[in-house]
Amino acid sequence: MSIARRLVASAGGVAGEPFQFTIQLASGQVFELPIVSYSGLEPNIIVDWGDSSSTAITSSTDVGKYHTYSSGGTYQVSITGFLPGFRVDNSSYRLLYRSVDSWGDVGIRAINFYGCANLNSIPGGAIGLNRVTVFNNTFRGTALTSIPSDLFQYAAAAEQFVDTFSFTSITSVPNNLFDNSPNVTIFNSTFNACLSLVSVPNELFRYNTQVINFSSAFRNCRALTNIPTFQYNPSVSTFANIFNMSSTTNGSSNWGTVEALWDREPEPLGINAFNNCTGITNYASIPVNWK
Repeated sequence: MSIARRLVASAGGVAGEPFQFTIQLASGQVFELPIVSYSGLEPNIIVDWGDSSSTAITSSTDVGKYHTYSSGGTYQVSITGFLPGFRVDNSSYRLLYRSVDSWGDVGIRAINFYGCANLNSIPGGAIGLNRVTVFNNTFRGTALTSIPSDLFQYAAAAEQFVDTFSFTSITSVPNNLFDNSPNVTIFNSTFNACLSLVSVPNELFRYNTQVINFSSAFRNCRALTNIPTFQYNPSVSTFANIFNMSSTTNGSSNWGTVEALWDREPEPLGINAFNNCTGITNYASIPVNWK
């Protein structure tokens, strides 16, 4: 076993599959690996940069996270060891990402590809995401047009999905996407501004019985031809802006009669929940502050 391999194995590393993603760069371009610590946990990894070179990194501030590619092209970066946090956070390197090839199993607790406008492919079967509690901004502003049906199959620890898919071009949401995440309390802006989103499963939130916040979850999803039921979510305290449409041109004429969410006791916060959704059959019955 090499010194680098022993280093990773000795400080909280996990003996799992590598986390892999593909980037595209110009000759001489520097790439910064967006590794972060999480709750006091530091990365302890080996990075294969895809150009026949590798680096051992033992902290989120390690200068080894910067790598210069001598030749331009497309490279698959492969990470093994223990990686608690990986967050692009709309950084200046965000446009280099092309795909996530494998989630691996490297102990990830926090992850996002926020702003990766050229990232258009992600895999499913994500056992490597089973420790993530907060999926905030995870795919916000990416080029995704579809979501793997088993993306959150192992996400039992998930508690928040804030802006998870906002500003993407997805056209539908898979059945059972959130079924294995029973501890979620917040779906704030999850699909906000998904302008191409046409359909969602009727019972999308069937097993998310602890949710308290759906604010802006489908805001400006103007192509929606149906909306999900919330009959399984009795503890919701806010539906504010959930279907707020900035334009009167939207698919609400296909929604039929919507649930009287405003009749719940106590009444949830529903300001602008159905703004501009004039095509709803029972639109006239909706309280003024809800539209």
